[in-house]
Amino acid sequence: MVSYSNISNMFGEMVCDTLVPFYDVGISCGLPNDRGDIPPEMIMAPSELTKGHSVCVYYAMGDSMEGVGIYDGDMLLIENIRRINSYDIVVARIDGEEVLKTYYVDEDGKHWLVPANEKYDAIMLTEEMDVRFAGRLLWHCRQPRDTTRNIRQTIMRYKNKMRPVSAEPYVPTYDEVVDALICVAPLVKARRRWLGACRVLMDCKFIHKGRFDKFCELVRSILPNHEFLPTIGELQRMAVMGFSKPFSEWGEETAPVHKKHFYAYYEIGEAMVKQLPKQCF
Repeated sequence: MVSYSNISNMFGEMVCDTLVPFYDVGISCGLPNDRGDIPPEMIMAPSELTKGHSVCVYYAMGDSMEGVGIYDGDMLLIENIRRINSYDIVVARIDGEEVLKTYYVDEDGKHWLVPANEKYDAIMLTEEMDVRFAGRLLWHCRQPRDTTRNIRQTIMRYKNKMRPVSAEPYVPTYDEVVDALICVAPLVKARRRWLGACRVLMDCKFIHKGRFDKFCELVRSILPNHEFLPTIGELQRMAVMGFSKPFSEWGEETAPVHKKHFYAYYEIGEAMVKQLPKQCF
């Protein structure tokens, strides 16, 4: 049984002026449309959230979404809608079992329900399954600003598990490269130090070898306000000796710079490798 003191406080300082149904069951215990014998309570919620949509309140059960900040017992405002988009956190019924997962459509058009706890496997949806979507997460009542902060990173981690083994080298997607560059950007303290990230993208065939112009265009399009944007001339000037080789062969003894200067470049490439899928290397 959920404490009603939790319900009254879950919308913070927003004015609660709209009645919505609250089902005192976890999402995995059944959906209101399918469990007509479970009558809802009516609670007040803010109209600035509901905005005329059909909504209801549940609490989460289990630990499969902890990676995006949803914990057992958290209150969730669910929008009752069957039209969903990739990266939405959804309530779905699969062959009679209700789950709360992230919906994702991969680059091959396959549909997945992805947890946010690596103890559990992602679920690929197939035509043989009886799948119905009952809604998507509209508001996480405990920490609304943080709920979805890690969704893209979670999907990236699971994509390594979802891909079939292939003899062909894996080329990262544009979204994967964008996420990696955004994560690496704070480490770059000089224009020419982008060379490590550039070399890694060339190694995994995302950028053709020697096309420093393409790398510069890419970074400028993603991070237009970065203090140290790369230039073609500076990257070419540093891509000599050991720095002209694949990143996996970089070493201080053959690099054009040494000691702490070498590791300033190496740090960027190493961070890039860690951010991209393992299949790239």
